[in-house]
Amino acid sequence: MTKLYVIALLSMTVAICRALEVITEPKSSIVSEGQRNVNLLCKVPGGQPIDFCIVKVPGVRAPFASSDRLPAPVQGITFYGEGWSRGSCGVTLASIVPEYGGTFECTVSISGQSYKGSIDIVIEGEVAPEPPVIEVSSNVDARDNEFDYGKPLIVRCISRGGWPGAKLSWYLDGTPITNELGAAFSETKDRRTTVQQFFRKPIAVEDNRKRLICRAEHGSYPNGYMETELPIKLRRSNSNDNEITSGDLKEGPIKPRPPQLLVSSDIKTNNGAFKIGSEMVANCVSSDGRPAATFLWFLDDVLIYEGLSTPYMSRSNKGTIETQQVLQRTVLESDNGKSLICKARHPTGVTETRLKIVTFR
Repeated sequence: MTKLYVIALLSMTVAICRALEVITEPKSSIVSEGQRNVNLLCKVPGGQPIDFCIVKVPGVRAPFASSDRLPAPVQGITFYGEGWSRGSCGVTLASIVPEYGGTFECTVSISGQSYKGSIDIVIEGEVAPEPPVIEVSSNVDARDNEFDYGKPLIVRCISRGGWPGAKLSWYLDGTPITNELGAAFSETKDRRTTVQQFFRKPIAVEDNRKRLICRAEHGSYPNGYMETELPIKLRRSNSNDNEITSGDLKEGPIKPRPPQLLVSSDIKTNNGAFKIGSEMVANCVSSDGRPAATFLWFLDDVLIYEGLSTPYMSRSNKGTIETQQVLQRTVLESDNGKSLICKARHPTGVTETRLKIVTFR
């Protein structure tokens, strides 16, 4: 008899727990950017009244109460459901934006106990990037769009704002370029990816009047890709070097911001850890200084020489300079626990940024 009583009690407990399970409608939501009036609902079986309902919307800074009596504190989001008295609460998203991609969560309280439900929001569809552009580094003498024989041409191709990011490839006239290319670096924010890649080549006589072409491939482009080109013209005679630092010290140095060390968004990590044997692509950026900063890279106290691109410089309208350099290297088991260090050297002093390396197999 006692055994039957215990079994019955356990059955009742399981039934109560199941009865208090938060039901979400839908269980997951696949939407497209710009889609309007998307409903996300949490409810308790049987319409049991709830004490309160707190929701967390992806891209919204803080959770908030979803109530039929109070307006939502976020523009573009309103209450959805039958109300707390009927065990129902949720939100209507007026228009889908990239930040909403993620997991919607709701927490309801009944008699002092809290219960959670969630809905995965998947935003589908591609977004075409801006047309690619080729930019010539400011430390290259390119007056009148002409270049000196034997001196390096340093450029970058950049594709901004696509989803997913574009794939870049290079051509000299119709010949694909495979050498002298730096690693492609990607940075993603709010489902928009910017991809850039550096190219460095000493100008040869046979390059005269050829076209340097950068192609950005993306599924949303009408023909699958878009191209931009840079005509290469040789000067008739060489001129003196015109480095970016010429005259800058006469105007007085400006201390740059502390450098940033960014890992490419294309590099897959496990909670920030790198897989042994994979390729790490990192970009060090020093901005808003004058003259240009120079970089030294270290792994702990060991100076790094291999895998570094040529520094790329660009000058702002204010006369300050941004310098960036990409490092590409294979992650080794011995890297675990070490620090990748980028030091920016400048007349105003040396500053550095660090990335702690954690590895996994």
